[in-house]
This record gives sequence, structure tokens and C-alpha cells, in this order.
Amino acid sequence: MFGSLARGSDIGAGVAVARDGGAYLDSAIPRTQIRLRFDAAYDDNRPDRAEFFYPKCGCFMTPDARGPALPEKSVDYQDIRTYIEAAYDNRFSAFLEVPVRFLNPEVNPNTNGLGDINFGAKYAVIANCDQYATVQLRTFTPTGDPFKGLGTNHWTLEPSLLYYSALSDRLSFQAELSDYIPLGGSDFAGNVLQYGAGLTYAAYRGPSFRVSPVVELVGWTVLSGKEANDAGQAVSASGDTIVNAKFGLRFGLGDVTQPGLLNQSDFYIGYGRALTGEVWYKDIVRAELRLRF
Repeated sequence: MFGSLARGSDIGAGVAVARDGGAYLDSAIPRTQIRLRFDAAYDDNRPDRAEFFYPKCGCFMTPDARGPALPEKSVDYQDIRTYIEAAYDNRFSAFLEVPVRFLNPEVNPNTNGLGDINFGAKYAVIANCDQYATVQLRTFTPTGDPFKGLGTNHWTLEPSLLYYSALSDRLSFQAELSDYIPLGGSDFAGNVLQYGAGLTYAAYRGPSFRVSPVVELVGWTVLSGKEANDAGQAVSASGDTIVNAKFGLRFGLGDVTQPGLLNQSDFYIGYGRALTGEVWYKDIVRAELRLRF
């Protein structure tokens, strides 16, 4: 039957309170949970870069140009994502994520609706109280309306290597390496390598309340594909590198050493900022609630 991590590996002396605290990096720890996430991102000046966010601009007037009709200089957006993960044991889980997007472009009309649903599975090759090394495969489906900028108009595979280590009873380390591989799409579609690392520190842990600062550094390098420049011309996106710094706090309630929905759940609020001239967005605010079973 699907369930949470084995209790013996999840309640080690103080380790669990610092565990699994990342906010932008995928977790290496398989577990049963429901996650509700809200993102508000601002000033995406290359939304069609490698068709990572939405497809090639319709302004190019080619059959494969399925994105919004006008060249876009800046896009703000809000995503509401519902994520469900079911863990068979402490090594294997399957997940499904359903996004709803509210798009606020500068030139094209505002739109909203269902985004690209994704699903997948993860398997922990190493799984113990202090360390997890996990392989994950995520598949994105073209369910979002590309003409409205709600989806990419192609299937995508994203294999990942995920890592977690408890450095002490309060401090944990997370890392991720992923490759975004579009299947189909236009000549704009391209591979995007994502990588990052983060630290979570259990700054305060009372009997029924916990506070953990989270610091992450996340980067992307476009390996192939194109983008529209400010003049509305198609140019190569290969080599574009984006690095973001993410800062936030994760709050937990209840006694983490005991079973129960409240004891295993937490809330995160944080802010991200682009450190490079190339950006997916210049600023992002994220809030999420994780209900873990």
C-alpha cells in the first residue's frame, strides 16, 4: 500500500527537522504528499527561448509558429500548481502535477487556463537516514493552449539526478541536475540543462513549531534552440546561461517525530532574483503548502 517513508529512517535524532527543505530543487526523497504551490514571476523578456516557457511567436508566420501572435518584450505570470506524489516505500514514488497559469504579457492579451500537465516517477538508488541519491523521469504533456502562451505545444522528457545529504542534525544539502529534452516543437525548441544546489538549516525547532531558512542557487544553460530578440528576429539561444538566487523560510507545525498529517506538513514562502543578464524572469515570489502523509 502507498505510504510515507519508513518511520525508522524518518525520525532519526533531529535529522528530520532539517530534511527535504528545498523549494526550487526537486526532492530526492520519495514520499506521499500533496503540494499546493503559487508562483508570481515578473519580466520574462524571452518567453519563447528554446520553447521552454511557450512556443515560437506566431509573428514568424510559419506552420510551426504556434505561440502568441505578437512579439513579446516582457511577460509576468502567476502559476497555481497542484502536485500529488504517492510513495510505495522509501525508494520509489510516482507523481502528477497540474498547473493553472495566469499570463500577463506587455503586448499580447492577458490569458489564463490549464498549463502543461506533467507526471513521472523517482527511484532512490541510495536511501538511508542521512543520504539519498535518486533518479527521476518527468514527462510534460502539451495540454496548455500554445496560442495563449499557456503551454509549449510539444511533449518533453526531463531526466534528473537528485541528491540529499544530512550534513548535521540541523543542516541539510540538496542538489539537482536535469536535462529538458523537447520531443518535436519548432526550430526554436532546444535542450535546456538545469542544475542547482541548496542548504536548509533548522534554525528553530520547538516541540510543535519549526523554522528553517532555505538558500538555493539554480542555473540553466540552453544547449540548443532559438529565441526572438528585441527586434523580433530569430537568433540562436544556444549558450544562454541563467543563474538565480533563491531565499526563503519553511515553517513546520506539530511534532515531526510523530505520524499524522499536521506533524509531517509545512509551509514555505520565499523570493528569487536573477543574477545574470539572461533571465527566465527577473523576480519571483513562491509560496507552497506541503501536506505529507
